[in-house]
Amino acid sequence: MSGTSRRVAIVSHSRARVGGVETYLATIVPALRRAGHEIGCWFETAGDGADPVIFPADGVVSWVASATADRGLAALAAWKPDVVYGHGVVSPAHERATMRLAPAVFFAHSYYGACVSGTKSHRFPVLRTCDRAFGPGCLVQYYPRRCGGWSPITLARQYQLQRDRLDLLSGYARILVASQHMADEYGRHGLGASVRVVPLPVAAPPGSTAPRSARPAEAVGRWRLLFLGRFEETKGAHIALESAAMVAASTGKAVDLQLSGEGSWRERLAARASALMARDPRLRVTLTPWLTAAATAEALDQTDLLLVPSQWPEPFGLVGVEAARRGVPAVAFAVGGIPDWLIDGTTGTLVPAQPRTAAPFAEAIVRTLSDTTGWQRMHAAAPEAAARFSVDGHVRALESVFAEVAGAAGRAA
Repeated sequence: MSGTSRRVAIVSHSRARVGGVETYLATIVPALRRAGHEIGCWFETAGDGADPVIFPADGVVSWVASATADRGLAALAAWKPDVVYGHGVVSPAHERATMRLAPAVFFAHSYYGACVSGTKSHRFPVLRTCDRAFGPGCLVQYYPRRCGGWSPITLARQYQLQRDRLDLLSGYARILVASQHMADEYGRHGLGASVRVVPLPVAAPPGSTAPRSARPAEAVGRWRLLFLGRFEETKGAHIALESAAMVAASTGKAVDLQLSGEGSWRERLAARASALMARDPRLRVTLTPWLTAAATAEALDQTDLLLVPSQWPEPFGLVGVEAARRGVPAVAFAVGGIPDWLIDGTTGTLVPAQPRTAAPFAEAIVRTLSDTTGWQRMHAAAPEAAARFSVDGHVRALESVFAEVAGAAGRAA
């Protein structure tokens, strides 16, 4: 690593794991500690989950604003960080206060300050990625393009929040993103000079890091498909389900589909899966809750293909790299940051972004699994391609950015 120890203040919303941001922090906080840095974590709230980002045994000092009389800001200031490393909070006032404590770096895990609804998508006349820079024009387009919900109060609040966030982004010394897609997005907002692309870290799976031995899809009796993600419209679990049914019907093959996750669409997915299985006994669908890390590795080792039918432009799509580490190719729509990790024809198959429907997705599944030799090549190439998304490599990139901004602050002083 760099050899220079720094005090890094992590600023984030929830101390409990509720999504990708917290999963990232649970990986990177101990990695920065191993590299010799002192870490302090300032959280807006303790959160509702039982699984925290950090534990007392981690040796990391932390503050929770909602449980501290002075919101922990005075204590964080007294700790005297060298760098503030932000990951998004609800309150612009809290964010502004933390940014004043030291040179600040922000990691944009989503469309922070760049979209009213956060989905960066139009739904009318067809589902399509929005390339508009955030601004007053979004208010004009919001309802005609069906960008989000119908409440004018929510629209007004979210617009003001994203406008405040965009203003705050201009005050960060650096903005880190995980994909070229996100770098282009913030470039449209006039922030390109501050943006750096830093590949996300993918921690090694539990147990052996070696993926299972190659088993050609044709050599087993069934084609095994896997979806890992939230059961929400944006993630496209319904597309995975309809595609699997189309694959079974068009090829006459037995198809296993496992849908693992949680979300508001669970009941409708379960009902639709029952109807499709009743119609075609060659299709077998299993719905499970979220999987542990060990269970995820086991599920990947039992599948032939990961399905990533995202209906929104994923800022990155970490699940695809996690699968590639286990030698599992993916089929995914070519939206957002997905082309940064899915190399078409090498680690999986990219499906054109339009139309984002089940028919072309099913065709891509059939094309990928019918070519046994091609599938074997993808299986072999995927772990090597995923290796560039290492934890150590990510830490080195962070250290370079932290040194850059801390050095600039020292020269200015």
